Amino acid sequence: MEELPKHRIDYSISLFSRDLPFQPYGCRYLYIEAAENEMINLFFQNHLGTVVSIFGNSLFYLPAILDNLEQKVEYNWPWAAPLLVEKVKPDVSLWQSIYREILSCRLSEEENTLELPLEITELPFLMRYEYAKTEGYLFTLFPLQYKDEKQFEDLLKAIASVSYQDSGIRCSTIVETIYPKDPRDRADYDDIGRLADEIKQRIQALRLMGVSDFVIRRMIDLPEPKLSKLRITKDYRIFLPDYNDMEITMPTLSKVVFFFYLRHPEGLRFKELVDYREELLEIYYRISNRGEIEKLDQSIDELVDSTRNSINEKCSRIRAAFVGRFSDELAKNYYMTVGSGNAKQITLDRDMVEDESGIVNNRIIKTGMPKTGF
Repeated sequence: MEELPKHRIDYSISLFSRDLPFQPYGCRYLYIEAAENEMINLFFQNHLGTVVSIFGNSLFYLPAILDNLEQKVEYNWPWAAPLLVEKVKPDVSLWQSIYREILSCRLSEEENTLELPLEITELPFLMRYEYAKTEGYLFTLFPLQYKDEKQFEDLLKAIASVSYQDSGIRCSTIVETIYPKDPRDRADYDDIGRLADEIKQRIQALRLMGVSDFVIRRMIDLPEPKLSKLRITKDYRIFLPDYNDMEITMPTLSKVVFFFYLRHPEGLRFKELVDYREELLEIYYRISNRGEIEKLDQSIDELVDSTRNSINEKCSRIRAAFVGRFSDELAKNYYMTVGSGNAKQITLDRDMVEDESGIVNNRIIKTGMPKTGF
């Protein structure tokens, strides 16, 4: 095979039908082969760090989905039984079948008829999503011609530097966000940025998008999605019984805010919390160590103080407690989100809350409370 020119990359623009078995996302590459290519497969398996350094996390090599498969399934389908993962034993035939299914969606641009890209699929290639058109999805196909591992690595670097077909506009979905006028109501719009680094790294490692979701569904016969009931024990621990009895842990003051919003399904704006100081303190007093009453008072004062960031931090921790364990598509039902009138509310149906402690359903304020008039 002739040596590739250093600065010239061959590629083909191809249209795929909207019957493509996964939702494509911008800035994503997918490795495809018509027949097993031992050298490339070994390179991806043995030099994953090199590939990540070139493409970040934007290149999907399908067999790599098996890495931490049990954790990925638990995170994205927490209602699935662990036994389903144990039964998965994919082989080369599965990947080839998936590659063929994807390739079968290529369209002839002249007639918009399905057509396999026969010439380019004589070689393995990377397909990169560009943008959606009325008639389908536009991809750039990069054939992978190489002589050895060094040349293959250089080729990958060159491909990663090729400009996108629309100057990168399609790389992000632009959503206009209308921020509330009152800064006290702006919490939680961008709280993903306040999540701890280890939580963000876990989410990035386990969240499935597009092709990875599609592939796992091909491997595992997953049950229909569902929300879990939320059970609060007598000692104020939080469990999701329908997600293999998963326990959700969070700091005590965050738990105070969580229980408070479970009490108020109608939702409340953060600037209104000052009017509920006594109720927040009552919850805090019930679930915490009562030894340092002054500190409890001070913590609640900071929580309802609109000039401080305490409520934002607590809400971020509540969100992290859920999205650190399973996908945000499900988790957003359990933490505070923005409702009507910019009020924050937990949308979970309260019929799904099993309150063994009475902290949510029994709102009677007990006697013997600290200096708050309880």
